Amino acid sequence: MKRTVRKFSESWRITWAIAAKDIVDALRNKTTLSIVVGVAFLMFTAMAGPLLLGLKDTPSAVVYDPGKSALIKALTARSEFRLRLADSLGEVKTVVVESPNVLLGLAIPPDFGSGGSVVLDGYAAHWADPALVAERAAFFEEQLGQASSQAVRINTAGRVIYPSLDAGGQPFMISLALTIMILAVGFALVPYLLVEEKETHTFEALLVSPARFSQVAAGKALAGACYCLSAAVVVFLFNAKLFVHWEVAILAVLLGAAFAVAVGLLMGALFDNPATINLWVGVLFMLLLVPTFLAALDSTKVPEVVRTITPWLPSVALGRLLKIAMAGDVPAALLWPNVAVLAVSALVVYALVVWRVRRSDR
Repeated sequence: MKRTVRKFSESWRITWAIAAKDIVDALRNKTTLSIVVGVAFLMFTAMAGPLLLGLKDTPSAVVYDPGKSALIKALTARSEFRLRLADSLGEVKTVVVESPNVLLGLAIPPDFGSGGSVVLDGYAAHWADPALVAERAAFFEEQLGQASSQAVRINTAGRVIYPSLDAGGQPFMISLALTIMILAVGFALVPYLLVEEKETHTFEALLVSPARFSQVAAGKALAGACYCLSAAVVVFLFNAKLFVHWEVAILAVLLGAAFAVAVGLLMGALFDNPATINLWVGVLFMLLLVPTFLAALDSTKVPEVVRTITPWLPSVALGRLLKIAMAGDVPAALLWPNVAVLAVSALVVYALVVWRVRRSDR
């Protein structure tokens, strides 16, 4: 027993030493640094839009007005605030929850403007600051009251909206950005860490040291996982308010990183030529990324064969898990199948890596 523990401890020490060296050296190497900078730029572009829009956050509301009130129509032309008309209450809720800025959703009763006092149903996204929602409600109470010459109150109590699993807008962009970044770092960085050792002829020196190929591969995987998780942490820090179920979000990122790193290991173990690796990584990346976009489209616009295949792809499963983490409820019927797709995909790729490692260790 002690011997087993000692062997495991020694193996872990070697693996961590390789990983720690790669984590530091990656920031000094131009190629790996360009990968990190490229992913960082991708993160910035994905999040810059909402941040810039927030700098000019004019009071805005989206309104469902079944009575087609002339007063409401006139208010849409005002410049000191934005009022947008919606065709249904469902559209109001969709626009409110998908917007990167705080929007107030309003339902106008058919008899609006007929005198007396009126209470309007108000809606806000779950992540919106309650104080800001109250401020916006008071602002539009005043504007609507002045326009209709009646007392207006907007009731937002109990009308918090969560995104659906098919939501677009901000929830989709955040889930897509996280998916792309995790896959990009794992696919691009991990194989290069292996190839760099071969090109600089330090790979042979590692293998004649106490380190075996399996420990070298594990060290590279650990370094790649650190960068995958670092990218995810940055996105989480900027968008923490959107996530409701952190246990699902963390599970999704860990499984996604495990899959991406496994693919990166396999590419680095199979090929020695960076150009060949780039070719295969690019093809695989597009094959996994395009269905992620297709999964967000109206199902009637996607061919049946595509709708059948996409749920089984790890990239689509990762995106759906991230959306579940932002939704109000966690439907087990959708949660566990997507967890299984990611976990099984990672295990299958790792099995191929182990097979390749064993051949190399011989």
